[in-house]
Amino acid sequence: MEMTASDTRASGVRAIRARHVLVVAASLALAALAFERVWLIQGLPLWWDETWTGAIASTPDWRAFWREAYLDVNAPLYYVVMRLWTSVFGVSDIALRAPSLIAVAAAAAVPLIIRIDGLTREARLTWAVLVFAWWGGFATLLDARCYALVLALSALQCALFIRLLARPTRARAWAWAAVGACAVLTHYYAAFIGLTQGLIYLGLHRGRALRTWPAALAFTPAFAWLAHHGGRLAQYVSPSVDWHAAVSWDTALPLATATVGPEAAAFLAAVVLVLGLGWLTPRLLGAAAADEASAPTRDLALAAISGLAALALALLSGVATPSLTGRYLFAYAPAVLLGVVLCARASKRAHLVYLALIGLYLAVLPPPAQIKAVLTARSAYGFQAASELLMAGRARDVVFVWDHSAAPVIASSSLARVGGFFFARAGADIAVRPLRVDPRHDPNTQILAAANGRKPGIIWVYNRRLPSAARAFAPAIDRVDPRWSCVSYGDGVRGTIACLPRPGT
Repeated sequence: MEMTASDTRASGVRAIRARHVLVVAASLALAALAFERVWLIQGLPLWWDETWTGAIASTPDWRAFWREAYLDVNAPLYYVVMRLWTSVFGVSDIALRAPSLIAVAAAAAVPLIIRIDGLTREARLTWAVLVFAWWGGFATLLDARCYALVLALSALQCALFIRLLARPTRARAWAWAAVGACAVLTHYYAAFIGLTQGLIYLGLHRGRALRTWPAALAFTPAFAWLAHHGGRLAQYVSPSVDWHAAVSWDTALPLATATVGPEAAAFLAAVVLVLGLGWLTPRLLGAAAADEASAPTRDLALAAISGLAALALALLSGVATPSLTGRYLFAYAPAVLLGVVLCARASKRAHLVYLALIGLYLAVLPPPAQIKAVLTARSAYGFQAASELLMAGRARDVVFVWDHSAAPVIASSSLARVGGFFFARAGADIAVRPLRVDPRHDPNTQILAAANGRKPGIIWVYNRRLPSAARAFAPAIDRVDPRWSCVSYGDGVRGTIACLPRPGT
């Protein structure tokens, strides 16, 4: 039965209305998620990793900064950004986390700002919402850590890669390479997606790609720093220090699907992604002989494939060396989420599938109060409250213990700087003496023997799930010596204990 002109007009009107609904829904989702992120960090203490960021960012001079950046296990660019930022805005909890809020918003803005051939406004809006509502990184992207910045850089790198595939010029190659180098200098695992995209570019354009070779020089600073930092990194991945488990069949799937979404929803989305790429593969293989109209689909599909290939390389590296955890995969999420959008785009009524995807990603997000509770519990693996307790108790000489398998390779000066961060921020004149405890002996007695200052105090940060002294000997300072009064933070498995002498002792 043929459609009449009026039927065609009615169908067009319905499509336009559906697209308007999509635009409104996506805009409201972005605004609501931005508000939720700001609300979640209100009154939230810093946890251990964030305190480390504050300690490095607040070094007294650039010489001390570069020493701490070298001694740390992470890439340096985020710390450079934070040092510049905190020199203007300070090191309050909000100030330390604000760059992450800005960066994750920038990641979502990339598809909206950069024109990408082959993606409609609705597709770009959907990609933006999926990045912003991505459950796999929602909580972590609130942290004063590098992950939001690497997400933003990787989103930009993905968009620039698509543009480079569409027209391989030196200017576009330089732009892609420069952003890719910054991503590597933000997090080393971003090197995998730079590698896969580089190989795809060379394989697709061959001679035209080789003529843009000077752009590879943009990676020189990243390679130079890696060569300089490599010896230090080797100390962190030795069997006696590393605290990550090797990737196995049991952990590979949760890690892989985390780049798409959470648990069952992530698995479902991953299946859809595979099916969608299967639909695109015949067109991809025939792209060289296809007409120009197929090029945008080819370029978009290759960008998504670069994310999947980088993810596979990262998982293989985690099998070989136990140094991988979920948050290290953030650099691949924008490309993988683009693949989800491409699956939806393959539908005859793509705008409806986009709307369903947005609804799915919002539906699987836990309620804000639940996220807040999880973040508050996690902050117990930190010592902001413990430091405030000792300042209120007028401690002047604090023994600081980070009870962790990596502690032996951390410089004493670095541990003292981290342990004294909250005291220095408050302007308190408190000396911090780091202590490394021997897991073969009771750390309670070791710590008590070291706490012999005029106005002593104790901070002991521990994680009994990992190899540590606290794993064999539970924190019990006040039971071993009743002259001390202690307050515990956390669940007894991971947390902090802060101790002061009882009045009159």
